[in-house]
Amino acid sequence: MSPDPQYPPLHRPKAFPFLLLAAALLLAAAGQSDAQDPSAASVWMRLDPLPAELPLTTRESFEGVPPRFVLMTDGSVFVGGRRELLRGLLDKGEMQAMATRLDAVLKSFGKAGPPPALTLGEGPATFRFSVLLGARFQTLVMGPLPEERAPPSTILPDLIRTLAGFRHPSLRPFDPPQYVMMVREKTLPGGCRSASGLSPLSSSVSTEVVVSERVTRGFPTGAEMAQVCEGGKRFTVVFRPLIPGER
Repeated sequence: MSPDPQYPPLHRPKAFPFLLLAAALLLAAAGQSDAQDPSAASVWMRLDPLPAELPLTTRESFEGVPPRFVLMTDGSVFVGGRRELLRGLLDKGEMQAMATRLDAVLKSFGKAGPPPALTLGEGPATFRFSVLLGARFQTLVMGPLPEERAPPSTILPDLIRTLAGFRHPSLRPFDPPQYVMMVREKTLPGGCRSASGLSPLSSSVSTEVVVSERVTRGFPTGAEMAQVCEGGKRFTVVFRPLIPGER
């Protein structure tokens, strides 16, 4: 299975050793007593579920599913489900622990580096794990993650499993200021909502439009689709929560 074009393959730059990146991250986290403006930070690690990992109903669309885990350079962490996002903040020691685990992952693969696909069992890809700074790479997880007590074949599956079920005492519900609106010309059983307040749907089909939170009021967000009528046609509209700084 080839990587999603939205997330092109990443290559590790030789000129930026990972330990230097870890030091820079720790300095950023140490100087950030409160992540009030995560849009000023960069995404460090990201874990996205894929359709095989999260079966949906006929009234849901995978296009609206938020990322499972996002860690920013200022220590902000975002955890997503089918529709909601939680936000927390890691301290300097916790960022160091993440850097240490990731460094161990890279060392376990040697000079060859992490593979583009990590086969853990039978079945299609279930997650896409991306490291977007320093020793950049992207790996598709093929098959289900191993059980928590099962000995991992490498330490990378263990890290991905931790991120997939990430919990932290600082996590709180997060209301994104922006969403990505996706429109499809499609008919669902049942009634139809008015298109009032939305940009013309016919010109937004198969595109991604960033909208403010106020546009989504009265509509479901995340995986659930809303059916909207405009000009005698029916459309489905999905609003995916947007991580601050994400485009």
